[in-house]
Amino acid sequence: MIYISEGLLYVCFAILAGSLLLKLIPEGARPSVHVPNRLLVACAIAIPVLSFVPIHELALLFRQDFGMTYSAVLKSILLDINTGKAWIWTAIGSAGLAFLLGLKAFQDDKHMPKIALFITFLLIVWLGYASHASALYSFKGLVTHALHFLAVSVWIGILFVIGWFSKDEANWQPFLRWFSPVAIIAVLTAIIAGIVLMTFTTPEYVNAWMLPYGQLLLIKHLLIVPLLLFGYSNGFLYKRIAARRDGFSPKRWLRAESAIALLVLAATAMLGQQTPPHTVKETLQTVSPSPLFTWLYKGGFSPDIQLAFTLHPESLMMFAAALLMAFGIVAMFRLGRLLPAFLMGMLTVIFSYLGFMFAIAV
Repeated sequence: MIYISEGLLYVCFAILAGSLLLKLIPEGARPSVHVPNRLLVACAIAIPVLSFVPIHELALLFRQDFGMTYSAVLKSILLDINTGKAWIWTAIGSAGLAFLLGLKAFQDDKHMPKIALFITFLLIVWLGYASHASALYSFKGLVTHALHFLAVSVWIGILFVIGWFSKDEANWQPFLRWFSPVAIIAVLTAIIAGIVLMTFTTPEYVNAWMLPYGQLLLIKHLLIVPLLLFGYSNGFLYKRIAARRDGFSPKRWLRAESAIALLVLAATAMLGQQTPPHTVKETLQTVSPSPLFTWLYKGGFSPDIQLAFTLHPESLMMFAAALLMAFGIVAMFRLGRLLPAFLMGMLTVIFSYLGFMFAIAV
């Protein structure tokens, strides 16, 4: 339940950020987009509801451990812990955002989307305040987490909204002309902030592969590869192919790209509800190793082992297959074959994952 709620929370942020940003873009620089206002209001209302789920789970856990009533534990969390304090501000901000989005004047007023976007930005900051990074590194962790999530919300939000809520085939080239550099900046920001976050939460990146958290983190990183390849095809190959083939629309390809993006968000949501392994050996005292790791790792397992990355013939074969699939994504885009391209994207992730796992086998 907690993973589903966290995943839906990220989707709500992406829809809000993408929709509000696109409202600020002139109509001649994008396809016509219609996101039902009821959906935006629902997303604003859902944010405090979904973000309350981990607080509820924590209250249930503490109630059992300390023998306190649920209301007493909940009061303590909301008033004394960063996660609880952030939720209070989130609830207030979301209520104001839902009220603003529900106004009839919102659709026509050119300034209200700016105010709504600013409130959404504040909600992202409060999400960062409730993060592991903020708890460990205070202001530096808050800024890094908020920047990372803001960049992802902007990139994936625009991608998702334009792919699923655009109503015509007009202005694709003007749209891609400004969206491509925005996406590049957002991706670079997300990558840099993500690397900094990893130094906070997962300093032993390879050793962390022994744990469920490390496995999820690796899979998330590998999912970004086909996502970037789809983004490259949609952003840079579209103009060349559209010139050769009349009526070519990237909408279907943007939807496929957004589907992979949702998988990245799902992995991120699962990571957000697990304790980061600052020291893998200590974490293994309380957390069981990943079943995937123990199934694939050929050496003898113990909490004291130090994983080393060494290329083996099996891993080289997997990496070669992954590279072939990656080239296949671009080739399928040129041929207009969406389903094979999507399947090749998933195979790129699978082969790359096996390549890394086989590279640490002895």
